[in-house]
Amino acid sequence: MKKPSNARSGPVALVTGGASFLGRSISLHLAQRGFHLILHYQKSIDKVRKLMGELERFGVEMAAVQADLSRPQEAQKLAKAIRGSFDRLDLLINNASLFFPTPLAKTRVKEWERTFHVNLFAPYFLSQMASPWLKKTSGSIVNMTDIYGENPILKDYSAYCASKAGLITITKMLSRELGPEIRVNGVSPGAIFIPKSYSAKKRRELLDRSALKKQGTPEDIAEAVCFLATQPFITGQILKVDGGRFLN
Repeated sequence: MKKPSNARSGPVALVTGGASFLGRSISLHLAQRGFHLILHYQKSIDKVRKLMGELERFGVEMAAVQADLSRPQEAQKLAKAIRGSFDRLDLLINNASLFFPTPLAKTRVKEWERTFHVNLFAPYFLSQMASPWLKKTSGSIVNMTDIYGENPILKDYSAYCASKAGLITITKMLSRELGPEIRVNGVSPGAIFIPKSYSAKKRRELLDRSALKKQGTPEDIAEAVCFLATQPFITGQILKVDGGRFLN
């Protein structure tokens, strides 16, 4: 893997889940805009290596760091990666997330704990960890929330919806607590990923509930993230990128 240089100038972004479905697109868009990258992953080292190969054409520096965000103490690995690779941070993207059903009749406490550790506690404590660097650069944080955090109608996904609702609240609270030096915003995706188990009819019914009646793409989310990351007068906002799924 390409070894980053402390001497290289330019903005630096840390993307959790940096080679995942949405994370990959976000990382590519940031590299196109000249961001050097710290790519977090848990298990997908092959995806990270492939992505880093693609990113080389943009001439940016990269570092990859493994951490299990369901274990709070492992956030320190990311702090060491920032210090050891660049000693600078301009942007934190809290993208890593868990999404699986937790039906009331079957769910266990450990499943809720794991969901909340990754989806809510990790973004909060990573924001705490990153804030000294972000203050130096007047940087920002973008949290990946969800439309179902505001409208919890997704049956059997109570832990996921509750964790994303918490992340929306934390996003707004941190924008006040970390301002004026650091801006904090969120992006709430709509129908970007649709489970493969959905039938064609169920997929169509889902899409027809939105004003645009179509599925979004990871690129739509990446563009929204980059927009919020570069707008100096926007903070404490949750940007819905849902094709008009919930017009309220």
